[in-house]
Amino acid sequence: MSAPAALDAATQTMISLVGSLADNKGALGRRYGEWAVSAPTIESAVAAAAMAQDELGHARSTYPVLAKLGVERDDEGLDAGHPLPALASELPDWASFIAANLVIDGILTTFVASARQSTLEPLAQRARKILQEEGAHRVHAEAWLRRMCRAGGDDRALLLARIEELWTQAARWPGPPEHPGYAAAVDTRMLSAGPDWVRGRVRDWLRELLAAEGAEANLGDPSDWAGWEERRRW
Repeated sequence: MSAPAALDAATQTMISLVGSLADNKGALGRRYGEWAVSAPTIESAVAAAAMAQDELGHARSTYPVLAKLGVERDDEGLDAGHPLPALASELPDWASFIAANLVIDGILTTFVASARQSTLEPLAQRARKILQEEGAHRVHAEAWLRRMCRAGGDDRALLLARIEELWTQAARWPGPPEHPGYAAAVDTRMLSAGPDWVRGRVRDWLRELLAAEGAEANLGDPSDWAGWEERRRW
């Protein structure tokens, strides 16, 4: 993937966000697909397969937006790029699958919601389609959170641990609160809100879901941005 050398801060940040969104969508699709034959129920296996197809479609439709930002991307397939470390290999257990659905997909989908009215029209068009399909993913995640929390014991404890583990990565994806390129993208209405809004919406949703089941998880803001890279967004 190559881009012109001289770009304004907003465009540079949007290239990073759009490219990473597609990278992580592709990785989610692969991870979901791996559970399509080993999910705990037939219904959840079918859901995993459908969600995998959706995510791979989101990745494939998002990469072309980079061309509107002046980026030439070789056809590297859907297994290229720099997804979050948690998605670099198979999800180890069903609790990780559900936590990825809740936390990583939650962060990405909330970011997409901030692009629904983007002045970058190809992104806005794709955002509206993605949000339609993500509604079913959200229903699936919420239902399994309730089911695992009510099961109690090891199921509940493992889910809460996985949510916290993935939050430490996914919460860093939007980037630092005062990132100048992100602020410029909001100023030019390519996005409607900044990193703290994305994190806050997902945190509030998760806390409400967990509280309804008498549970809680540590979902604090990232405090150390040393080592964070805009190219990979973690």
